[in-house]
Amino acid sequence: MKYYLTLALFIIIFIAGIFFGFLIFKPQIVKEQINSQTILQTLKNEGFLITQTYILDQKVTIDKNTGVMWRDFFWGQEIEASAVMKVSSGVDLTKLNAEDVQLADKQITIKLPAIEIQSTELMGDIELKNTQGILKKVFNNDDGYNLALNKLKEQAQVTASQEKLVADAKINTQKEIERLIGLAAPNWQIKIDFK
Repeated sequence: MKYYLTLALFIIIFIAGIFFGFLIFKPQIVKEQINSQTILQTLKNEGFLITQTYILDQKVTIDKNTGVMWRDFFWGQEIEASAVMKVSSGVDLTKLNAEDVQLADKQITIKLPAIEIQSTELMGDIELKNTQGILKKVFNNDDGYNLALNKLKEQAQVTASQEKLVADAKINTQKEIERLIGLAAPNWQIKIDFK
Protein backbone atom coordinates (compact mmCIF):
# COMPACT_ATOMS: atom_id res chain seq x y z
CA MET A 1 0.00 0.00 0.00
CA LYS A 2 2.87 2.30 0.88
CA TYR A 3 4.24 1.66 -2.61
CA TYR A 4 0.97 2.84 -4.27
CA LEU A 5 0.82 5.95 -2.12
CA THR A 6 4.38 6.87 -3.02
CA LEU A 7 3.67 6.28 -6.71
CA ALA A 8 0.46 8.40 -6.59
CA LEU A 9 2.30 11.20 -4.73
CA PHE A 10 5.10 11.09 -7.30
CA ILE A 11 2.60 11.30 -10.19
CA ILE A 12 0.75 14.25 -8.57
CA ILE A 13 4.03 16.13 -7.96
CA PHE A 14 5.17 15.38 -11.53
CA ILE A 15 1.90 16.65 -13.06
CA ALA A 16 1.92 19.74 -10.81
CA GLY A 17 5.54 20.41 -11.86
CA ILE A 18 4.62 20.24 -15.54
CA PHE A 19 1.62 22.50 -15.00
CA PHE A 20 3.56 25.18 -13.07
CA GLY A 21 6.50 24.88 -15.46
CA PHE A 22 4.20 25.55 -18.37
CA LEU A 23 2.69 28.57 -16.60
CA ILE A 24 6.11 30.03 -15.88
CA PHE A 25 7.89 29.18 -19.13
CA LYS A 26 5.02 29.19 -21.63
CA PRO A 27 5.86 30.77 -25.00
CA GLN A 28 4.84 34.38 -25.23
CA ILE A 29 2.58 35.20 -28.17
CA VAL A 30 4.13 38.10 -30.00
CA LYS A 31 1.58 40.18 -31.83
CA GLU A 32 2.94 41.56 -35.04
CA GLN A 33 2.44 45.27 -35.24
CA ILE A 34 0.35 46.23 -38.27
CA ASN A 35 1.65 49.34 -40.00
CA SER A 36 1.80 50.67 -43.53
CA GLN A 37 5.33 49.34 -44.05
CA THR A 38 4.22 45.79 -43.16
CA ILE A 39 1.31 45.97 -45.60
CA LEU A 40 3.49 47.54 -48.30
CA GLN A 41 6.13 44.82 -47.96
CA THR A 42 3.48 42.08 -48.00
CA LEU A 43 2.09 43.40 -51.28
CA LYS A 44 5.46 44.12 -52.92
CA ASN A 45 6.58 40.55 -52.23
CA GLU A 46 3.83 39.35 -54.59
CA GLY A 47 5.46 41.09 -57.60
CA PHE A 48 3.18 41.14 -60.64
CA LEU A 49 -0.18 39.82 -59.48
CA ILE A 50 -2.05 38.17 -62.39
CA THR A 51 -5.75 38.34 -61.64
CA GLN A 52 -7.38 37.74 -65.02
CA THR A 53 -6.55 35.43 -67.91
CA TYR A 54 -8.45 35.48 -71.19
CA ILE A 55 -8.41 32.86 -73.93
CA LEU A 56 -9.33 34.59 -77.19
CA ASP A 57 -9.93 33.29 -80.71
CA GLN A 58 -8.32 35.99 -82.86
CA LYS A 59 -8.49 36.52 -86.62
CA VAL A 60 -6.57 39.09 -88.65
CA THR A 61 -6.22 40.00 -92.30
CA ILE A 62 -3.02 41.73 -93.43
CA ASP A 63 -3.28 43.36 -96.84
CA LYS A 64 0.09 44.36 -98.27
CA ASN A 65 -1.34 45.16 -101.71
CA THR A 66 -0.89 48.60 -103.25
CA GLY A 67 -4.22 48.79 -105.08
CA VAL A 68 -2.54 48.76 -108.50
CA MET A 69 -3.75 45.57 -110.19
CA TRP A 70 -0.71 44.72 -112.34
CA ARG A 71 1.73 45.46 -109.50
CA ASP A 72 -0.26 43.42 -106.97
CA PHE A 73 -0.44 40.54 -109.46
CA PHE A 74 3.38 40.33 -109.40
CA TRP A 75 4.37 41.71 -105.94
CA GLY A 76 1.24 41.80 -103.82
CA GLN A 77 0.57 39.82 -100.66
CA GLU A 78 -2.47 39.15 -98.47
CA ILE A 79 -2.31 37.14 -95.26
CA GLU A 80 -5.28 35.73 -93.36
CA ALA A 81 -4.45 34.29 -89.95
CA SER A 82 -6.34 32.93 -86.98
CA ALA A 83 -5.16 31.52 -83.67
CA VAL A 84 -6.10 31.07 -80.05
CA MET A 85 -4.32 33.64 -77.87
CA LYS A 86 -3.91 33.77 -74.08
CA VAL A 87 -3.74 37.22 -72.48
CA SER A 88 -2.85 37.59 -68.79
CA SER A 89 -3.48 40.87 -67.00
CA GLY A 90 -3.20 42.15 -63.48
CA VAL A 91 -1.39 44.70 -61.39
CA ASP A 92 2.33 45.26 -60.80
CA LEU A 93 2.61 45.53 -57.02
CA THR A 94 6.32 46.38 -57.19
CA LYS A 95 5.25 49.87 -58.32
CA LEU A 96 3.64 50.61 -54.94
CA ASN A 97 5.14 53.41 -52.86
CA ALA A 98 4.88 54.18 -49.14
CA GLU A 99 2.26 56.89 -49.79
CA ASP A 100 0.03 54.34 -51.59
CA VAL A 101 -0.73 52.52 -48.30
CA GLN A 102 -2.53 54.47 -45.55
CA LEU A 103 -3.77 53.20 -42.17
CA ALA A 104 -6.31 54.99 -39.99
CA ASP A 105 -8.94 53.80 -37.48
CA LYS A 106 -8.71 50.08 -38.34
CA GLN A 107 -9.00 50.87 -42.07
CA ILE A 108 -6.35 50.21 -44.69
CA THR A 109 -6.54 52.32 -47.85
CA ILE A 110 -4.47 51.15 -50.82
CA LYS A 111 -3.97 52.97 -54.14
CA LEU A 112 -3.02 50.30 -56.67
CA PRO A 113 -1.31 50.91 -60.02
CA ALA A 114 -3.50 50.62 -63.12
CA ILE A 115 -4.37 47.21 -64.56
CA GLU A 116 -1.93 46.22 -67.27
CA ILE A 117 -1.30 43.29 -69.58
CA GLN A 118 1.52 41.08 -68.35
CA SER A 119 1.80 38.63 -71.25
CA THR A 120 0.24 37.63 -74.56
CA GLU A 121 0.92 34.08 -75.67
CA LEU A 122 0.06 31.88 -78.63
CA MET A 123 -1.88 28.76 -77.68
CA GLY A 124 -1.38 26.13 -80.34
CA ASP A 125 -0.74 26.81 -84.02
CA ILE A 126 -1.55 29.70 -86.32
CA GLU A 127 -3.86 28.87 -89.22
CA LEU A 128 -2.32 30.83 -92.05
CA LYS A 129 -3.50 31.53 -95.59
CA ASN A 130 -0.90 33.45 -97.55
CA THR A 131 -1.64 34.77 -101.06
CA GLN A 132 1.42 36.21 -102.81
CA GLY A 133 2.10 37.68 -106.22
CA ILE A 134 4.03 35.62 -108.77
CA LEU A 135 7.38 37.46 -108.56
CA LYS A 136 7.16 37.91 -104.78
CA LYS A 137 6.76 34.15 -104.40
CA VAL A 138 9.86 33.50 -106.54
CA PHE A 139 12.24 36.28 -105.42
CA ASN A 140 11.03 37.31 -101.93
CA ASN A 141 8.99 34.44 -100.57
CA ASP A 142 7.55 35.34 -97.16
CA ASP A 143 5.28 32.93 -95.34
CA GLY A 144 3.91 35.81 -93.23
CA TYR A 145 4.11 33.87 -89.96
CA ASN A 146 6.00 36.48 -87.92
CA LEU A 147 3.90 39.36 -89.18
CA ALA A 148 0.71 37.40 -88.50
CA LEU A 149 1.88 36.49 -84.98
CA ASN A 150 2.62 40.14 -84.16
CA LYS A 151 -0.75 41.29 -85.49
CA LEU A 152 -2.58 38.53 -83.60
CA LYS A 153 -0.84 39.58 -80.37
CA GLU A 154 -1.71 43.24 -80.97
CA GLN A 155 -5.35 42.37 -81.67
CA ALA A 156 -5.56 40.17 -78.55
CA GLN A 157 -4.16 43.01 -76.41
CA VAL A 158 -6.69 45.44 -77.86
CA THR A 159 -9.50 43.00 -77.09
CA ALA A 160 -8.23 42.44 -73.52
CA SER A 161 -8.03 46.23 -73.00
CA GLN A 162 -11.78 46.71 -73.49
CA GLU A 163 -13.48 48.52 -70.65
CA LYS A 164 -15.62 45.55 -69.56
CA LEU A 165 -12.66 43.17 -69.38
CA VAL A 166 -10.53 45.70 -67.48
CA ALA A 167 -13.42 46.18 -65.02
CA ASP A 168 -13.50 42.39 -64.45
CA ALA A 169 -9.74 42.39 -63.83
CA LYS A 170 -10.16 45.22 -61.29
CA ILE A 171 -12.82 43.28 -59.39
CA ASN A 172 -10.61 40.17 -59.28
CA THR A 173 -7.63 42.27 -58.19
CA GLN A 174 -9.62 43.79 -55.34
CA LYS A 175 -10.70 40.35 -54.14
CA GLU A 176 -7.15 39.01 -54.25
CA ILE A 177 -5.67 42.06 -52.46
CA GLU A 178 -8.37 41.81 -49.76
CA ARG A 179 -7.47 38.15 -49.30
CA LEU A 180 -3.73 38.91 -49.03
CA ILE A 181 -4.22 41.80 -46.61
CA GLY A 182 -6.79 39.81 -44.63
CA LEU A 183 -4.08 37.25 -43.87
CA ALA A 184 -1.67 39.93 -42.60
CA ALA A 185 -4.23 42.20 -40.91
CA PRO A 186 -7.41 40.37 -39.92
CA ASN A 187 -10.31 42.45 -38.58
CA TRP A 188 -9.26 45.53 -40.55
CA GLN A 189 -11.44 47.18 -43.20
CA ILE A 190 -9.80 47.38 -46.61
CA LYS A 191 -10.46 50.09 -49.18
CA ILE A 192 -8.87 49.72 -52.60
CA ASP A 193 -8.60 52.38 -55.32
CA PHE A 194 -6.75 52.41 -58.61
CA LYS A 195 -4.47 55.18 -59.85
